Amino acid sequence: GEAKIEDLSAQAHMQAAEQFKQAEAAGASAEPVANAPAAIEEVAEEEEGDDVDETGVESKDIELVMQQANVSRVKAVKALKKNDNDIVNAIMDLTM
Repeated sequence: GEAKIEDLSAQAHMQAAEQFKQAEAAGASAEPVANAPAAIEEVAEEEEGDDVDETGVESKDIELVMQQANVSRVKAVKALKKNDNDIVNAIMDLTM
């Protein structure tokens, strides 16, 4: 047999594309549009708080949590502080 490497990021992109196609095929109800302003406000609030206190948190830990959980620096720092700088629990907290 031939050894094949799984490209997890490509799989995630394909799943997201499938979900988008399904939503489009379903007629894209007004509900997602109604939730859009709330999501935009949340992002705006998050961006305003860019000067979060990072004392006691390793920069490399923040970067790792940001990358693995696909979140902003602010959310990563808050999750790390909430979980006493435990990287695994911070990522789990953000993704579960």
